[in-house]
Amino acid sequence: MKTRTRSILAAGALASALFMGSPALMADDHGKMHHGDKQNIEKMCENFKEGKGRFDREERKEKMAERLEATAERLKLNDEQRKIWNDIHEERHEKHEKRMKKWHEKMEKRCAEIKE
Repeated sequence: MKTRTRSILAAGALASALFMGSPALMADDHGKMHHGDKQNIEKMCENFKEGKGRFDREERKEKMAERLEATAERLKLNDEQRKIWNDIHEERHEKHEKRMKKWHEKMEKRCAEIKE
């Protein structure tokens, strides 16, 4: 009976040690997947000025419009509902544009500081 109790306690201790050690082992690449270009700010500023990659606003607008249209079609909205749907998304778009304007100014300032 003592052997079983000891093995259960040992297994619990081993499992908790592995569980507590796992974040330290995985911490190396935590965040690199989501912020891959963060290290190369010069390249990011170059893409920002040229409007390439994630800074291509027209391409993003087209994709969003297609996605919203597809969602509205799946919902099978009637004319009145479609009008409300468009009004809601127009308001969201205006709020988004305000945020993007602030972000754009922030990026311009950041890129100007890097050149100096």
